[in-house]
Amino acid sequence: MKIIAHRGASGYAPENTLSAFALAVKMGSKSFEFDVHLTRDKKLVVHHDYDLKRTAGNPAKISALDYAELKKINVGNKFGFPVERVPLLEEVLQLISHQAEWINFEVKNDGNVYPGIEAALLELVRSRPGLAGISLISSFDYGTLKRLRVLDNKIKLGYLGRHLRNLLLVPAIINARRIGAASFHIALRIAFGLNVALIHKAGLKVFVYTVNKKKDALRMQKIGVDGIFSNYPDILQK
Repeated sequence: MKIIAHRGASGYAPENTLSAFALAVKMGSKSFEFDVHLTRDKKLVVHHDYDLKRTAGNPAKISALDYAELKKINVGNKFGFPVERVPLLEEVLQLISHQAEWINFEVKNDGNVYPGIEAALLELVRSRPGLAGISLISSFDYGTLKRLRVLDNKIKLGYLGRHLRNLLLVPAIINARRIGAASFHIALRIAFGLNVALIHKAGLKVFVYTVNKKKDALRMQKIGVDGIFSNYPDILQK
């Protein structure tokens, strides 16, 4: 079972920052997950929310800022970090690539708010030798996944369904298979043995988010999930 550093070691450092990824590397992580956005001047950056209100107390939207403006904003207040910036995707890859064996790029693109983000991300992935082979691109936006599949019929895709309940799993699995997804990502609250078996039977790997307690991680391991997203890369060593 993969232990995936969720937004880096975000239980110990400000999420999706270079400090969080550097710490995950130091802790021995080989699997990483982060969120991808596009600035006004078409720079791929790593941040979870569409705006900076939660991480910086600033309501500005990433789509409305050039990167030169974005990098002036401090997103390091959590955990008492003095200064942290929203990193370029390229910076994150440079930091983790020597150790990474598996990388999940989650594209934030609800309603196609970032036209062209799919092509830009694929171009970057293809430009780095060996990166495509260890990459998985996921999104909650089904249109984004469909566009990715049209642009690249080989890249691994991960299906993220919104507000999934047990009864909605079957139609969601059908949607995942329609775009040739390699994996199906579910919330911990519906990660039970029968659901995992159902998804596996459809030929999809199962990744569970967000698992931050050791007892839950051990339960996921027991029911055979393929990986867990955790803010604590050392969760099984605690």
